[in-house]
Amino acid sequence: MRLGLTKRTGDAVRILMYLAGLPEGERRTSAQLAEACQVSAGNVPTLVSYLSRADLLACVPGPGGGCALSRDPSAITIADAIVAIEGSLEPEHCAVDDRHCREREFPCGLHETFVVLIRNLNHSLGSLTLAEARRRHDVNRLVSSGQAMTAGQPSGGDGTAPVAAPVSFSSPVRGPRPGSPPRA
Repeated sequence: MRLGLTKRTGDAVRILMYLAGLPEGERRTSAQLAEACQVSAGNVPTLVSYLSRADLLACVPGPGGGCALSRDPSAITIADAIVAIEGSLEPEHCAVDDRHCREREFPCGLHETFVVLIRNLNHSLGSLTLAEARRRHDVNRLVSSGQAMTAGQPSGGDGTAPVAAPVSFSSPVRGPRPGSPPRA
């Protein structure tokens, strides 16, 4: 199963997370955002437009202008970013065919499970603020680089255990591949 952000939405989230790491009100131009976030320079204006219309970015045109977050990162959720780009967090069609669930005569066999999945996904993304996502990103980067924080100070590679462990998703649940023999 492939469940993830579209490239366009991933690019938008990267832009927002980058801006969340800057001092409040500090702006960046489209060219600076493209370079810092590794987003195609041709895509940045479109993304910025969507994010501005959703009131996630405040942009000033012209020389000396640029974009900054429109409000504190703790007041912006990842769901806000996704909806700004995709328009909705709801699935476009049924899990088993191309029809909308409301177009079916009866719910498919996966309907109840997907309703719960989508409800939980919406809740999780609606609860995860940009500030918290940025904090997790920074912790993971420090831990992976060996500069984990210990009692509020960088470990400096002295072998002390980090206070914060990497934040990650749990391992995927995998069953046997279709056609594979059952496990003994």
